[in-house]
Amino acid sequence: MSPSNEQPLNPSADDARAASGRYRFQAGTPVDPDDGLHPELRSSAFSCIPSTPAIAIPDSPQQLLAMQENKPERHEKRVQPTSPKVNQVLEQIKKLDTNAYEDQQIALALVRHLERYHDNVVEDMQDDSAADHAQIVSWAIDADRLMRCRMLLESVDLD
Repeated sequence: MSPSNEQPLNPSADDARAASGRYRFQAGTPVDPDDGLHPELRSSAFSCIPSTPAIAIPDSPQQLLAMQENKPERHEKRVQPTSPKVNQVLEQIKKLDTNAYEDQQIALALVRHLERYHDNVVEDMQDDSAADHAQIVSWAIDADRLMRCRMLLESVDLD
């Protein structure tokens, strides 16, 4: 049993996080439950989802259209200008007379190259004690996405 002067390891009933059901404690002190999570996994990323199911289900087509128009804007990555190297490669690909199988092999080579790059960055960051955990998670998630893209591309049957 712990002495009475120590802070309890369980949340108190009047704690705001306890009331919402979202709380974590570490060594008896409250910790942000979203600490160290990838931005897409944070609870604030789901703030656009209605809390009650009745609000999420439209009663008419007009309500559905209104709900679709009120979608929050997605923050897309900014478009970077295409480099001369990329333009040159794309021009060469357009000039080549390749079949679907050869196109698939070119695409696979590019995806594998990018996937290896992401895997190497994750390995380097894991070895670095000063690396940000959230960055490691982000790079690992992207490496996993690239692996799934490669697997899907490999599974395309061109015969």
